[in-house]
Amino acid sequence: MNITHPETQTITQQYINIPRQIDIELSMSRNLCSCDSRPRTDVDIIKIFVMASSELSLGAFRAMVSLRTEMTVLGEAKDLTSFRAHPTGVRPDILVVWLNDALQENIETINEARRHFFYCPTLLVVRSPSPSGAQRALAAKFTGVLSEDVSVEALMESITSVKSEQCVVGADIATLVSVAAPNPFTPREREILGRAAEGESPEESARYLHLSAGTVRNHLLSAVQKAGARNRIDAVRIARRQGWL
Repeated sequence: MNITHPETQTITQQYINIPRQIDIELSMSRNLCSCDSRPRTDVDIIKIFVMASSELSLGAFRAMVSLRTEMTVLGEAKDLTSFRAHPTGVRPDILVVWLNDALQENIETINEARRHFFYCPTLLVVRSPSPSGAQRALAAKFTGVLSEDVSVEALMESITSVKSEQCVVGADIATLVSVAAPNPFTPREREILGRAAEGESPEESARYLHLSAGTVRNHLLSAVQKAGARNRIDAVRIARRQGWL
């Protein structure tokens, strides 16, 4: 049997693989809480809405929060879209978004959730982020960004800090951003390549931007060359992977 030391596991693995330990710790936590002379009020408790791209991550987070007396899960969305069923009148103190490194594909849904909850402080937890993924996460202006490899205590402390609207960036996220390749495109090249990525033809882009079709094609050719791509489609793929679009 292969045994992984808890310190080398992600926080999801730690809380999914040892459910018996959670039961014991939860029981101890409740016993300790009974000794607190000042009962917590609803104002004291941090109310969290969590969105997760997998039930495994959602269950792990729910287990972690269940051990705390100063926070509670107000609601959850296990498929990143069911947050829409949550009534807007009940506002969380903080939105926690837990997903893999597919931020580019999910950013519009996450931004919709942020609007749904009146732009409450938002903490993003990313599994195995790439340098470009970390760069995109910071560019999206979340209140906090962490990787899943952070310790449980660090995650809980970050939730408290983010609830107070303090900016939190994990050390590993900052390191990844520092090694990410800089965006080689000019603003105009990025704009035109982005429109091409949405299926717009050079002629359509030219009409919208009040440019000649030849100028648009020159910008696209320049973007293809800077990305080291074979063609326009390949340039879009590379740019998205690197976080340039």
